[in-house]
Amino acid sequence: MPRCPRFPPLAALPMLLMALPAAQAAGMPDPTLAQAQAAMDRLFEEAIAERPESPTRRLIADAFRPRLLALSGCLPAADAAVPSVDCIGSAQAGPEVVHRLLRFSRVGEAWELQYAQRALPVPVPPLARVQVLLRERFAARLAREQDAGTRQELALAMREAEVFGVQDCAVGDDAPVIECDVSAGAGGERGHQTMAFAWRDGHWVNAPAQ
Repeated sequence: MPRCPRFPPLAALPMLLMALPAAQAAGMPDPTLAQAQAAMDRLFEEAIAERPESPTRRLIADAFRPRLLALSGCLPAADAAVPSVDCIGSAQAGPEVVHRLLRFSRVGEAWELQYAQRALPVPVPPLARVQVLLRERFAARLAREQDAGTRQELALAMREAEVFGVQDCAVGDDAPVIECDVSAGAGGERGHQTMAFAWRDGHWVNAPAQ
């Protein structure tokens, strides 16, 4: 499932790898929008301080200062040394809204945005849960379908759809969701399709249609 990364200008700077907070780790409350923005601002200022001085440095940097727009679900980061959450969300720097997966760590009384030189591993919904969600999608289509033949096929898929693999997961380009290539079969037929998922209230769910 090839994707072409879309980054705003100055994307090489860590502060422009959009981040967003939210979620629970080890019983801690979610970072608030204000806490997340503060964490991003601190990282932004550190990156600006490392760049050569120039008369326009601050002006140009502030034009692309990331602004958090929304928060979505976060998952605890199992591989972190301190309590952390890997979060997906939306932010704006310049003209574009982007969706990114970044890590927030709890350090003392504050949340810090951790910039990774490598991409964070994208969370992958368990195969068994994806099978439930796929059958839910067929059930939703069945409820809307009027054609008798199509209804019969959807009823079969709703009962028998089996997921064989969930791979190539990535953050969606156009929405704060996790998109995965899902291989599945029903009634002797097998195929692949892209499914979009979201983490809500401690569970993976089908992402709403855009």
